[in-house]
Amino acid sequence: MSPPTFIIIGAQKSASSFLQNCLAEHPDIWMPVGETPFFESPDYETQERADLNKIFEGRQENHLGIKRPNYIGKPEVPARITTDCPDAKIIAVLRNPVDRAVSAYFHQIKSGFLPPIPWEKGLEALVSEPDFTDRHPRSREILEFGKYHKYLAMYEHFFTRGQVLTMLHEDILANPQECIAQAYRFLGADDGFVPHNAIESTPQAVVYQPARVRLQSYRPRLLYHFNHDRTRMTGRTKNPLRVALAAGIIGLDRILLSRFLGNAKPKIPPALRQHIADYYKQDREQLQTLINRDLSDWG
Repeated sequence: MSPPTFIIIGAQKSASSFLQNCLAEHPDIWMPVGETPFFESPDYETQERADLNKIFEGRQENHLGIKRPNYIGKPEVPARITTDCPDAKIIAVLRNPVDRAVSAYFHQIKSGFLPPIPWEKGLEALVSEPDFTDRHPRSREILEFGKYHKYLAMYEHFFTRGQVLTMLHEDILANPQECIAQAYRFLGADDGFVPHNAIESTPQAVVYQPARVRLQSYRPRLLYHFNHDRTRMTGRTKNPLRVALAAGIIGLDRILLSRFLGNAKPKIPPALRQHIADYYKQDREQLQTLINRDLSDWG
C-alpha cells in the first residue's frame, strides 16, 4: 500500500493541527509538518504522483499520513483520493459549523484574504448578500466549508469500507487523550502510547480581538504574494527586512497586545447565530444520519 495510508481531511479551525501533532508523536506514525494540498486544484494538475511519494521517501513507519482541512469543501478532491489512494483511511474532525464559520472569518482577515470588516457586519453579509463573495472570492469558503454532509458524502467509497473516522471538536476538547487513543486504534497503531508533548499543548487559538487581528493581517503582505483574485498566496523571495518586520508583528502581538487587549471570543447576537445555524439546518440533519451522532446542539 503506497502512502499516504491515512488523510486528515477536515475541518478548518477544528483542532486538526492538534490531532496531527499527537499522531505524529507516535513512533509508528509519521506526517509531514503543515498541510499537503496535493489533491486539490490547481496543485493536482501541476504535480505528478511522484511528487507526493517523494514526501515519504526513506520513512520506515507503518502509518504515513497527510493533513489538509480544505479537503472538506473541495468537490474535486474525493474522486482523486478514491482513485489514487483507495485503501487510505480518512479522519474527519468536525466542529459546530457556526463556531467554525466565526473562527474562519477572523482567520481570513488575519491571513489577508479579507479586509478587516467589522465581524457582525461581515458575517451577516456572508449569509444575506450574494455579492459579498463576489467582492471577496475566498470568503465563499467560510460558509461552504461547514457543509460537512455535502462533502463527506462524496467519500462514499471510504464509508462503505469502514475507512472513515469522524471526530468532533468538542470531544477532543473534553477528552483529548481518549480521542487520540481512538485515532491510534483506527489507524492500527498502539493505542497505549501517550503523546506527552502534543497532549499537553492546546488546540491552536484563533485571534478574535479586532486590533490584534488588524495588526496580524499586515504580516502576510510582507511574506507572500497574492494572486489576482486574492484566493491563494505564494511565498515571496526572502528579504531580511520583510522577515524582521513580520517577526516584529508577532512579537508585538504576543508580548504587548495579547497582554493588554486579551482575546475574548465575540458573543454572536442570537438572531445572527440562528441565521447561520438555519443556513446549515438541512446539511446538519443529513450529517446526523451519515455519522450516527446527535448534533441537535449545533442548531
